[in-house]
Amino acid sequence: MPRVVKNPQSNSLWCALRPFSLVVAIISAGLGIALAWQHGHAEPGLAVLVMLGAMLSQSGVNLINDLEDLSLGLVKQQTVRNCILRNAAVGVLCLAIAVGIGGYLAWLRGWPLLVIMLLSGVLALNYNLGPIHFKRRGLAVLQVFVLMGVVLVQGAYMAMGGGLSTQVIVLSLPISCLVSLLLLSNELRDWESDRRDHVRTLTVRVGYRRAVQLYWGLVVTAYVSSIGLLWGTSHTVIWLLAPLPLLLPIRQHLRAEHRPRLTPLTGRFFFAFGLAYLAALHW
Repeated sequence: MPRVVKNPQSNSLWCALRPFSLVVAIISAGLGIALAWQHGHAEPGLAVLVMLGAMLSQSGVNLINDLEDLSLGLVKQQTVRNCILRNAAVGVLCLAIAVGIGGYLAWLRGWPLLVIMLLSGVLALNYNLGPIHFKRRGLAVLQVFVLMGVVLVQGAYMAMGGGLSTQVIVLSLPISCLVSLLLLSNELRDWESDRRDHVRTLTVRVGYRRAVQLYWGLVVTAYVSSIGLLWGTSHTVIWLLAPLPLLLPIRQHLRAEHRPRLTPLTGRFFFAFGLAYLAALHW
């Protein structure tokens, strides 16, 4: 049987915004800004603009994502349909403002940044909409690794006045792993309903047990790559120990039959790791 959304409260503007996921924009853009700052591109006003643009872009994509439920006929209640359409309208407004900010930044920095933003925008909208539909092809975990990790960090760095940088790309890899982790936690949380509705996410394709193994593999990869990048430099790796206790409740939720808190808890770990990583790079 298809999944039917019955609770209008679950489609409130706040729930549709998925505020816990905005840590991705904050940390990824923040890393790009911080690296640009270290390299002599210190403009506070511009940093605020870059961060605002990143958060509005992600907010807009989050708010229009539930349109998929309408297109698949999974929503029968008119009140819920109205909520989804209202959220999508707010999402379009967020995207419009983000486009304005992006246009200004592209005007400042030139066509390479414009190309990156245009391609990123098109590919981001294809997460669960459009012809590519990364989610149903089982490619969403890879999509966010590239777009919301590597590309967002590099884009923020360029918007602040830096150029294309191999160093920035390499330093973005630990954060990119955890961006994928956050998306994977969402797939793990919804594994049963996605399998029932024939939504072929990566977790549905490989199975729950292997997806959990991938989850921990991404955590280990983020830590190993971070230590490898920071070891032997003046940076303080000990900062990375601080987020580790946050993995304990996640371990319990991964074993649970119902996992509504898995994604927010993963978002909390991501945010803590991101702050620790920024601190390690700075000190």
